[in-house]
Amino acid sequence: MVYFDKKTINLLIDAFNRRDLEPVAKLFADDIVLHCPGKSRVSGTYQGKQGLLEFWQKQIELTGGSFRGSVISVCQGEGSLILVMETEVDHAGETLSWQRINRYRIADNKIVEAWIFEGDQYIADTVFA
Repeated sequence: MVYFDKKTINLLIDAFNRRDLEPVAKLFADDIVLHCPGKSRVSGTYQGKQGLLEFWQKQIELTGGSFRGSVISVCQGEGSLILVMETEVDHAGETLSWQRINRYRIADNKIVEAWIFEGDQYIADTVFA
């Protein structure tokens, strides 16, 4: 089992927030599958690292580069990792935030599948419309 401590996870989230996506992408398997709910332009299933990067880039582009996250809590089990995140964006002249849960399935020391669960689907769908 891969063990990601909170310090390591925070360093990776900081790298994402700086748009240094390469070190973050190394944690994911080449054939990663990512599932994102909702009815927005980021909703859907993404295949492979190219799909993962597409998902991240869409979030960044649709928020004018303001998309950022921070870790609230970490939960790990055999083959799984769950992050409770605070997500924040600048949208229509105000700062919006909501919680998001990222659930990861881990195999062979890589994240092989990911699910995004929005704490406020309405805000997420509005932001990523």
